[in-house]
Amino acid sequence: RNSRICAPTDVQAAADHVGFPSVIKPVSGAASIGVIRVDSMEQLQKAYERVVRDLSRAKVVAGALVEGNEDDEDDAAAGNAGSWIKVELMLEEYLDGPEVDCDLVVSEGRIVYGAVTDNWPTVEPYFNETGSNCPSILPRQQQKELLELSVNSVKALGFNMGVFHVECKYTSRGARLIEVNARMGGGPVRDTNLLVWGVDLVEEHLMCSAGIPARPPVAQRPLVQMAEYSINAKSTGILRDTAFLDKWVKHPDVLYARALVEAGSKVVCVADGLPTWVCELMVVKPTVQEAIDFISSIEADLVIPIDPLPKQQ
Repeated sequence: RNSRICAPTDVQAAADHVGFPSVIKPVSGAASIGVIRVDSMEQLQKAYERVVRDLSRAKVVAGALVEGNEDDEDDAAAGNAGSWIKVELMLEEYLDGPEVDCDLVVSEGRIVYGAVTDNWPTVEPYFNETGSNCPSILPRQQQKELLELSVNSVKALGFNMGVFHVECKYTSRGARLIEVNARMGGGPVRDTNLLVWGVDLVEEHLMCSAGIPARPPVAQRPLVQMAEYSINAKSTGILRDTAFLDKWVKHPDVLYARALVEAGSKVVCVADGLPTWVCELMVVKPTVQEAIDFISSIEADLVIPIDPLPKQQ
């Protein structure tokens, strides 16, 4: 179930139709900005006001949508994404179960590539990504159903060429669609597909854009077994330095370990808003479960130096 919210007067009707728990999100957006779980009418009303405010602050930087500054008082002047994003929201039912990304390449109306990547649980009520692994460890039948749903959804929308990032969940009622993105996924998506299956989604997108039939060289078996972790701030404050990653930068099983914010930057934890991604890591191991366990142990080992915010004078 879902319902559009185009004005404050639509909020109650959307709640009546969808019910709770549910998720409010922008119809257009990226990076999970403005995506919030709500469990009551009171939470929905507050979330609606917050999402509208956050979208007004959002900025497009180097082609990517990023969250604006919470401290900006003049919302209209704070963001520059107004001409890119229409403040039109959707309320949709909350889906249980594990979430996946299904990355597809469509050429001349044919599905020439499809792969499933497992997404790890998010830090609710927000939906910032935390981590993923590829290949998927879900049962083969569930992977098949999720891929079939993704393919059928892309076809139902009338697409016959391009790269698609489809997000789904395997719920207690079976495979369910979250959204279809008519583009390559962001973050580690390109690296994941290239490392594990030998498919460069940027190259395939360029092929499709030029009208050249896509024939990606898909590996018969996974080339590597990988896991990645985008670590969210566990407290709000100022990141003192990024030396906490030095131990892992040159580890032979760590493909990358890099900070996503600069030293001296403000970071936010889930208690105070959409969590800040502090750093990201990707690892490979002989099996995907070993990769998951290894990167989880790194996350547990990291001591990220976040100093309290200075007191307001």
